[in-house]
Amino acid sequence: MITADSITSKLLLSGVLVGLVLVGVIGLAVGADSGAEKPVTHRYLKAGWASGGPAILAADGKFEWQLKRKDELSDAWVLADGGVAYSYSRRGKAAGIVRLDKDKKEMWTYTAVDKRDNHSCQPLPGGGFLTGETLKSGAWMVEIDKDGKKVKEVKLDLAVRDPHHTFRHVRKTKEGTYLAAIMNQNKTYEWDAAGKVIRTFPNGHYAAVRLPNGNTLTSGKPRTAEMGGVTEYDKDGKIVWALTKADFEKLGLKIKMICGLQRLPNGNTVFSNVSHGSITKSGKDYKILEITRDKKLVWFVDDPQFKKIQMGSIQILDVKGDPTNFEVFK
Repeated sequence: MITADSITSKLLLSGVLVGLVLVGVIGLAVGADSGAEKPVTHRYLKAGWASGGPAILAADGKFEWQLKRKDELSDAWVLADGGVAYSYSRRGKAAGIVRLDKDKKEMWTYTAVDKRDNHSCQPLPGGGFLTGETLKSGAWMVEIDKDGKKVKEVKLDLAVRDPHHTFRHVRKTKEGTYLAAIMNQNKTYEWDAAGKVIRTFPNGHYAAVRLPNGNTLTSGKPRTAEMGGVTEYDKDGKIVWALTKADFEKLGLKIKMICGLQRLPNGNTVFSNVSHGSITKSGKDYKILEITRDKKLVWFVDDPQFKKIQMGSIQILDVKGDPTNFEVFK
């Protein structure tokens, strides 16, 4: 937990010097209408590789629940019934999904066939989940039911170079298409229900999310000045919003590699910042950040106990939305 002794810095936001709010995570926000300062805090779920396992943290930064796991856990969700699902990968030995009930007791484990790799566990209508499975021989979107049984498998039009570095967060859209960023291509694909490519986006290496307005939000490595570590594309593939290298430098942030992200109902974007890569070389090195549409930093996690933890998956839990009904955009 962060203490006043462990962090003494202050944040310059919108030209006003604001004292940090020390509540386990550091958060602050400025009221858009009244100008009054309103602290931003979040209850959230974290997971990732080298993360120690999935955990839920309260708004004051204290652990509510955690599960010790050494597997690579790239995707995790808190569900409407209070249960948790998380993906696991053992790098070519086994991979799949673990489903826990509301008391955080294991209900079942799904293991992908043929030692396929997997890093996803998107909740689907009816209580099932989506995986993105890979071998050198191909890539598949696999849907399983609420009991952990495979009910659908779609082979994708995609050449696989490295099974472990192909997918992270794969997502089914409300329209029935499949969406995924390809890690070793830094490119995002969308396939139809039969696995045929219907369009691509020019970056995306970890997450790609379909937003309510039909736009697509990706996390990726910027190739151009206008392309961001987080980039939002419209239906025609045009960039309509991005967090660029210049934006991060202006905010004084050290951004290495952006992985998991979530678009909140208020339009803000939350994302994780892991220790690989180098989008910017210097600045404050926070593990999780929340940035507004007009590119102001309003909340971040800077807890010393997370210094060596890689948070590939974040879910903000104090916003409304049913993950099984395409209402949580992560």
